[in-house]
Amino acid sequence: MSVEENKKLIERMYQSLNAQDLDAHDEHWSEDMIWHGPPGFGDIHGRDGFKYEVLKPFYTSFPDYHVVNEIVLADENWVAATGILTGTHQAEWHGIPATGKPVTMRFSDFWLIKDGKLIENWVMVDDLAVLQQIGASSIDWKFEDEVKRSQESIKTFNATTNGSGSAQQNLELLHAMVDVLVAPEQDLDAQKEFWAEDMIWHGPPGFGDVHGLEGFQQGVIAKFYQAFPDYNGSLDIEVADENWVAGTGYVTGTHEGDWLGIPATGKPVKMQFSDFWLIRDGKLAENWVMIDHMGVFEQIGVDPMTGKLKE
Repeated sequence: MSVEENKKLIERMYQSLNAQDLDAHDEHWSEDMIWHGPPGFGDIHGRDGFKYEVLKPFYTSFPDYHVVNEIVLADENWVAATGILTGTHQAEWHGIPATGKPVTMRFSDFWLIKDGKLIENWVMVDDLAVLQQIGASSIDWKFEDEVKRSQESIKTFNATTNGSGSAQQNLELLHAMVDVLVAPEQDLDAQKEFWAEDMIWHGPPGFGDVHGLEGFQQGVIAKFYQAFPDYNGSLDIEVADENWVAGTGYVTGTHEGDWLGIPATGKPVKMQFSDFWLIRDGKLAENWVMIDHMGVFEQIGVDPMTGKLKE
């Protein structure tokens, strides 16, 4: 299918999501689809499993569920999107009774498409921010106002019309940046070649938005290098067009230094991430980032309700 056909397929699927029409998904998803979900769900095989083990319970927990996309990009095989889900917590969710509180939930999605159907989906959801919003977690991290952030992101996306370069050029820029990022030398200054000086890094809980290249070098990259001295990572899925590159994969390392206030545990970590990069004039200008905090907490033995190491 063409890029535009793939985008339209996703648009129709989101309309079905927001309408809470389970049967409408038979039009969008293959019967043998696989949904690679976040912690608490895991992999779900088959369209009926997705409809009745994922969507139906979610609609029960958040009856006024609504999804808003900020960024959507596609090629002939893939579509990637990020945005926010909103709803009111009106039934049990992850074992937590209804609180009646409004929730804004950041997500990222990567879909593989074949013969006009969605056949596989890799999903990230910011569960930690939701726990904080419903009062189930007292972790003392920075949490952004995701509604305000989304409104600004949509403005940025809508204003992005002139192609910065070809999809292949943008992928090459990203690959060069990643090669330097994971190099054993851990050279912070080497990032100056790839990022705009006034870049913005829209980070996950614990980081928030970081403005400017120097702040990004010292406030983000340096912290990762200190916490995980053997830091490494790779992209498993990539999607690119003339303005954007999106990717998801894993960062690995050993937790040997303070990480957002959590003291070193010496444990190995495999951290799932998703990134959406906006490229202007051959430089990385903005970056929307998600990290699977819940998965990391499980690996290093942190209680997500308190942010403290378990005894």
